[in-house]
Amino acid sequence: MKEIQKFYNIECKESERLMSQAGQIEYITTMKYLEMYCKKGMSVLDACAGGGVYSFPLAELGCKVWAGDLMEINVAHIKSENAMNPKLQYIYQGDVLNLSCFHDQSFDVVLNLGSYYHLCDEADRNKSLVETLRILKNNGIYMISYINRCANYMAHFEELKDNFSFLINYMHSGCIENSTLFYSSTPEMIEEDLKKQGMKILHHVAADGPIFIYRDIVEHMNKKDFEAFMNMHLELCDKRSNLGYSEHGLVVAQKSDGAFSYE
Repeated sequence: MKEIQKFYNIECKESERLMSQAGQIEYITTMKYLEMYCKKGMSVLDACAGGGVYSFPLAELGCKVWAGDLMEINVAHIKSENAMNPKLQYIYQGDVLNLSCFHDQSFDVVLNLGSYYHLCDEADRNKSLVETLRILKNNGIYMISYINRCANYMAHFEELKDNFSFLINYMHSGCIENSTLFYSSTPEMIEEDLKKQGMKILHHVAADGPIFIYRDIVEHMNKKDFEAFMNMHLELCDKRSNLGYSEHGLVVAQKSDGAFSYE
C-alpha cells in the first residue's frame, strides 16, 4: 500500500498523466470506445477514476456517473473539480476489492481502468474482477485496462540487459522483483481472465501503441500531423497484430445474462 501511495502522491500526478500530446493517444482512443457504449441516461461506475479524466466527459455526455479511487489525492482532485461545476452523482474513496456499498447489478457500465495492473497477487486480481462484475447489470458493458508485458520487455530491455535474469523473471511473473507496484499481463492472459468470468469480448484495443518508441516524436508533432497520426492509430488499434507491443491495452466486454453466480 505504501508503494502505490508514494507513486501517486509523489511520482505520478494522475490528473495530468494524459494531458500531454503523447498522453492524448490513450485518452482519445479510450474515449472513442466509451462514447460508443456510454449513452445518455446510463449509470456508469468509474471504479478507478484517478483524477476523473473520464468521469467528467461521460457526465457531460449525459451519463449518471459514480466516481471512486483508492488514492485520497485523486479523490480530493475529483471533489475539487466537481465542486466548481457539479456533474457527478457520487464521489468516494474505496477499493475495487470491496464494493459492498453497491448492490448487485447496479450499473449499466463499469470501468476498471487502473486497478488490475496494480494487483500483483493473482487472488486479488480475480477478486477485483468478481467484485466489479458483481455490480454490473446483466448484458452490461465492462471496460478494463492493462499494462502489456511484452511491450515493457521491449521498452526496458536496454536498462535491464546487464541483469538478464531480472528480465527473465519479469517476463515469467509480470512483476518487478521486490515490488508490488505494477503487474503486467498479455493480450491472451487478460482475455482468458475475462472469459473465465463469463464475459464476451467485444473489442480488444492497443490503447497507446508502442508509445515507448515514438513518445518524443509525437510530443513534438504539429496539430495537423498529430491529427493524421491519430486517424491512422484509430484505424489500426483494434488489429490483433498490434496488441502485443502497445504499452497499455483496453478490453471492452459484455456481461452475459445469467453468466454470474452471486452465491
